[in-house]
Amino acid sequence: MTNQKEDREPLTDSEIQLMLTKADGIDNEYFRLRVKALIGLLETFGKRRIENLRLKVSDLEVKNGFLFVTFTLAKKHKKGLYQYITQLKKEIAKTMNINVKDVVIDKPLTNLETEWKAWQQTEAGFKIKEEKSKKKIDIEDKYAQLIIEYYEFMKAKYPEAIYLFPSGKAVFEGYYVVPDKPLSGRQILRIVKQLNKTVWIHLFRSDVARGIAERMGKTMGAVTEIKETLDLEKESTAYIYVRRHGVQEIPKKT
Repeated sequence: MTNQKEDREPLTDSEIQLMLTKADGIDNEYFRLRVKALIGLLETFGKRRIENLRLKVSDLEVKNGFLFVTFTLAKKHKKGLYQYITQLKKEIAKTMNINVKDVVIDKPLTNLETEWKAWQQTEAGFKIKEEKSKKKIDIEDKYAQLIIEYYEFMKAKYPEAIYLFPSGKAVFEGYYVVPDKPLSGRQILRIVKQLNKTVWIHLFRSDVARGIAERMGKTMGAVTEIKETLDLEKESTAYIYVRRHGVQEIPKKT
């Protein structure tokens, strides 16, 4: 996610259509299909930039009238206070050349909690846990068709490609694909911005959440739907979207 403030108007269907129309003007078939598939993925699933970059060709499957997409989620889990104290004891023991069991922490609890929270922001204070999230969408969906067209193209044109969006370089009139290396986050952002300089990847994520909130209103169902669709850790994050975009329906009086 880029550090851009969401102070612009939300994405609209017409705005996305203009981007797709502009993409149709790209002469190179690979580049044309790639950017349209990327927009289809972003607007359908609202996944984070890294989650789209990690997609492999094998993570997609067309079966029984549906397109199945399996995302790899990299979730950050902050370590607890006990884990911080354990780590602190190990560091003290190493410095003093004594047994960990002989280390005594005599700091006030309030000081330890302050240090622990700061430690959680460092690389040592959290761990990354990978999880799989499988989604499906009807193949007749307009965005699913864009994804499938690119997916089939990749299997036929670049069967050696491991990643759905592989890195590569232009060579004379062609394009050389690096099959085992995905595009970088900066590259994928540039691909989208060539169609609309005012958008960024996370804006599509917000747009997916907004669509759910507008469709389901200010309800707990909307909170759950957004949490599950975006694979959020907490309901509170989903509630922010519901509060911002949902409209409460007042019961009709008779």
